[in-house]
Amino acid sequence: MSEKIRLSIVTPDGETVSVSCDSVRLDAQDDKNGRNGGGLGIRRGHTPAMIALSEGQLTASAEGSVVLKVKVKNGFAAVAQDVVTVLTDLAEVIE
Repeated sequence: MSEKIRLSIVTPDGETVSVSCDSVRLDAQDDKNGRNGGGLGIRRGHTPAMIALSEGQLTASAEGSVVLKVKVKNGFAAVAQDVVTVLTDLAEVIE
């Protein structure tokens, strides 16, 4: 069994999601207007990064299956030491 990364999603109301997973896919901004610049995947060992998010969907997967889908409204994702921390105004879990 491989080690996991941790995904934490924080809104103004506090941490709304915390999950262990193999990978995270999120929508990054392309420009200062917040346009979607495409998807970005994060796995263990990812280079530390600060990523501006566009409005879209964030997906966490484990063992080949999607374990979480969340609609986010802009914000930032910080990646460091196998932890992805998303700061956003809105996070709605999609069932």
